[in-house]
Amino acid sequence: MLTGDPLKLVISALGFILTGMLTGNTILLCLGLISLLFIYASLEIQPPSNLTHLPPPESIITYVDDELELIHQVTVEKGIGLVTLGQTIPPHFSLIEGNNIQAYWIQRSNQVLELRYRIKCTRRGVYQLTNLHYESRHPLQLRPTTQGTFTEKTELIVKPRSLTAKRIRQQKIFTRIPMPEESRVKLGVPTTNFKELRDYNAGDPYKNINWKATARKLMAPNSRPSVNEYEREGRRVVFIFLDTNKSLGLGTSLKNSFEYAVQATLGLSEFYLTRQCMVGLSLFNSNNGGTVKPKKSQEQNYLFPEAGRIQQFKIHRLMLDTEIESTNNSIISAANHMKGHIRGTNPLFIIITRLNDTNQQNIVNGLMELRKYSRKSQTMNNMMLINVSGYNLSIKKRGDKTAAQILRHYENAQLKTLRRLGVTAINWDPAEQTITQVLLQQVRQR
Repeated sequence: MLTGDPLKLVISALGFILTGMLTGNTILLCLGLISLLFIYASLEIQPPSNLTHLPPPESIITYVDDELELIHQVTVEKGIGLVTLGQTIPPHFSLIEGNNIQAYWIQRSNQVLELRYRIKCTRRGVYQLTNLHYESRHPLQLRPTTQGTFTEKTELIVKPRSLTAKRIRQQKIFTRIPMPEESRVKLGVPTTNFKELRDYNAGDPYKNINWKATARKLMAPNSRPSVNEYEREGRRVVFIFLDTNKSLGLGTSLKNSFEYAVQATLGLSEFYLTRQCMVGLSLFNSNNGGTVKPKKSQEQNYLFPEAGRIQQFKIHRLMLDTEIESTNNSIISAANHMKGHIRGTNPLFIIITRLNDTNQQNIVNGLMELRKYSRKSQTMNNMMLINVSGYNLSIKKRGDKTAAQILRHYENAQLKTLRRLGVTAINWDPAEQTITQVLLQQVRQR
């Protein structure tokens, strides 16, 4: 199949030849003959064809703020001309290096093309890498342009990165970061709750050896038997309440208070899980101050307290799919839903939210409700509230910084109200400090 350009050139060449014959002008006659020969020779050139694509991996796992390099290799078996490759970047990603649309000049057979670019994962979630599109052009545009698509089924999983606090090993300092009051005895009585598999150590009872897991690893050199490790009595309990109120969307679509609140949730859960605590997680909406019983379809907004790596995996999986306004449950209804796991444990409550005039009273009411589950019901020493401020994240012009500073003073006044109640209230500005720096401010000398 040809385009309309060859026909136009042939008509022009015949016009030159006919004019040259009528007028006896050899120059026009030669010009027409040369044009016909050029058109014939050009049509013998075949555009790039028979493109093959090396399929990408089925899934890619990365973390927020990591840079990911994507590479596509396409082989052109024959033809000469221009080939353009392009792929749409998933939403919430930024292009760091290279280009996701590139053009290549094909001049030999079996030429390998490489589309390489680097993107930055700015938001957690599960994304689908779209198909790779290509376009093949004749070098002189005398044949139609060929377009096609290489089908891809690559799942891109962006996990949230937890903001963990570093452990301080000086002897002359202590922290005001609350811990659950119930102490855990390392040599307590083992329970029947399975914790994990580990290698055999001298002194472990033989009845705890997992013979099936041991048999699977016998072929490995220098392998030791696998032992079942069980949880012990006296474990401390921590409940984390994450606010999904739309006010946490303050900032940009890539960097906002809610994304940092998710990362703080993961960091705090790891902090307490590594200290042998049982951690539970609940989503709530601080705009709702009622006691509406949660629907069965919203059971996925709760994780009952457990310990170990399995619980951390569950928390990561829940945070991967959590969005703003994922639930309409109040903090009171969330506490009532989990009261069977709270009573008798004297837990530490952590509320991660963003205070404002609309939700402050609802949060205070929720704290009053949580106080009922403390053995010392007159105080709120077992409660910590982290206010994720997002005013500096939404700065776009010069005057916005001054306004953000004024609003932060108002936030501090709101936090002082909670501190008078005995709550450990922490104001965190992700644009200026990491969660580690904020928690280190709670550490002072003896």
